[in-house]
Amino acid sequence: MTGPEPLTFGTVVVGVDGREGGRDALALAGRLAALAGGDVVAVRVIPYDYYVGRGRGAGTAIVEADARAELVAALAAAGIVGRARVVFDSSPARSLHRIAEAEDAGLVVVGSTHHGRIGRVLAGDDAAATVCAASCPVAVAPPGLAGRERTTIARIGVGFDGRPEAHQALALAAEVARRCGATVTVRSVVAAPPGDEVSDVYDEAWLGRMTAAAAKDMRDTLDNLGAFVSGEVVAGIPVRELARFSESVDLLVVGSRGWGPVRRILLGSTAAHLMREAKCPLLVLPRGAATGEPGERDPGVPTARAGRP
Repeated sequence: MTGPEPLTFGTVVVGVDGREGGRDALALAGRLAALAGGDVVAVRVIPYDYYVGRGRGAGTAIVEADARAELVAALAAAGIVGRARVVFDSSPARSLHRIAEAEDAGLVVVGSTHHGRIGRVLAGDDAAATVCAASCPVAVAPPGLAGRERTTIARIGVGFDGRPEAHQALALAAEVARRCGATVTVRSVVAAPPGDEVSDVYDEAWLGRMTAAAAKDMRDTLDNLGAFVSGEVVAGIPVRELARFSESVDLLVVGSRGWGPVRRILLGSTAAHLMREAKCPLLVLPRGAATGEPGERDPGVPTARAGRP
């Protein structure tokens, strides 16, 4: 009997903008592609005015050639064997989506476009827009990742609330962990009122019952996953607890349950906040990422494919 086929992301599309955030994204893309297998396509999106850009002349060709040379150099500096693509578009997120679909990508990687406090992800408009409309998982690199010493992924965290998207995130995290020999720690957060905002609904007895129910749900979920997966239930503000959790893991995987129109995702509030607060690389699985048609069907298996031809 043969063992499980290896996890692969297939093609990894990464947005590289020539700034620090782009270098961070490229570093993360290289690490994830090396870990799970897959080709890297580095994309530079050059904004342009439609009325000027539609008449592509010698000046545009020079800009494109220079951008392609920079991409090739960035790939070489990161030690990545990959392809470089340069496109002109007023929306970087839209271009990344289109290229990801054309390449049948299993993962899109972006970096933060603005800097916050040292070591924290502060996702700008482009990063947020990329996640919001993605039909495959999106990884967000924290600022400064390219300059950090490369370490193995030893501990993977998963935000879990029992919903289908959380099960999908856990399945992908477990596959990645098996690939790299990491452990998985699942964090379930029972929402408690902030500060002293305690009402009859949020009494200690209610909180105890909800915590016990969450613990049972987690035990039932983790029973057949193996000893490398463990879980814990805490009470608090979900995004705050998961942000704190990100300080102790090498990769945080979450699902986003927001629905949107066909082919688009409305990013869930917890995932959106974690893009700004997580201190480690964040992997977001939008609802329906496995189907390729977000918002139309329930999520099934993770987008990352096993034994993809």
